[in-house]
Amino acid sequence: MQIITKVLILIITILSFEKSFGQADPGSSGMSFSQSIFQLNATGSLEVVIGNYSGAFSAGKALTPYDANFIITIPYILKVNGNLDFSKVPFSVTIVSQTSTFAGSTIIKLTVPDGIPKGSFGTVKIPLKAINGDQRILYATIATEFNLSYPPSGNLIPGNDLMSTPVSVITPLPVTLLSFTATKENKQVNLDWSTTTEINSDRFEIEHSLNGKEWNLIGSIASAVESKTRLDYRFTHANPSESNNYYRLKMIDKDETFDFSSIKKVEFENINIEIYPNPVSDQLTIKMGNWNNVANIQLLNLVGNTVYDSGKDPLKSINVANLKQGIYIVKIGKTDGSWATEKIMIAR
Repeated sequence: MQIITKVLILIITILSFEKSFGQADPGSSGMSFSQSIFQLNATGSLEVVIGNYSGAFSAGKALTPYDANFIITIPYILKVNGNLDFSKVPFSVTIVSQTSTFAGSTIIKLTVPDGIPKGSFGTVKIPLKAINGDQRILYATIATEFNLSYPPSGNLIPGNDLMSTPVSVITPLPVTLLSFTATKENKQVNLDWSTTTEINSDRFEIEHSLNGKEWNLIGSIASAVESKTRLDYRFTHANPSESNNYYRLKMIDKDETFDFSSIKKVEFENINIEIYPNPVSDQLTIKMGNWNNVANIQLLNLVGNTVYDSGKDPLKSINVANLKQGIYIVKIGKTDGSWATEKIMIAR
């Protein structure tokens, strides 16, 4: 009898070990709109990638049924314009609810009745229509609720539990813009726009932002005052940021009333940055095309705590031998005020 009892205890211990250390990783690897800027009443879509990202880990396992919810929030400027498309998702997905908040945002909650196999992911497509004009940059988000059943499946990397993507909706402008584009040319950005109608217009002011919220004037071009024919304009930004660049036109009339164009985004993010090795065990090396552009380097854990800060004298090599194993975020502060980030893993 004692032998049987010992065998049962051993089996329970083994199963408990597997449940404790084998984990799934429900989350999202990203989301994107069919266009980042909608015209009022235009249609488009939002694609959201969801899955179980434990496939890259030996300790990874399948997500059990109903053990995670995926909550998608869409800002009030857009509305869902049809049925959700799950054709590119290789596992079963069910809509738990689709509701509107007091502010008009749409919240969609999805669940997985059959769970998600280890390493499996797919794309949910949501049809949309622009219903409210707002030139600010708003964000759609997806948040993952996990460990909802018993026994829980676990969650290997919390870093993929919250994702977002920007969007805005513009209304027709007093100055009729035929087009407005922002194009990279080597290290510069060319801004080109054309008008078909200008009435009592005075000038175009070109504004630049690193985050889409705080804007700086970088140039001004006189307009034609009165015109009913096509006119073409160009402005070149000679020193854009090495990360994200947002541009808009401020169209000012003779009486100083004004309106804004749509917002254009140009990315140069991380094009001259190398961080290696990754995974790293002791010494992390950072290379950048022009090191004089680096003002500060920080290392953060997934909780958001700073575990390393270079101060005002950043070095090209960081000793991580004394840090615990796991996922960390390298933040590189640049002299233009922008930040570049990279995810690394410390493993030994």
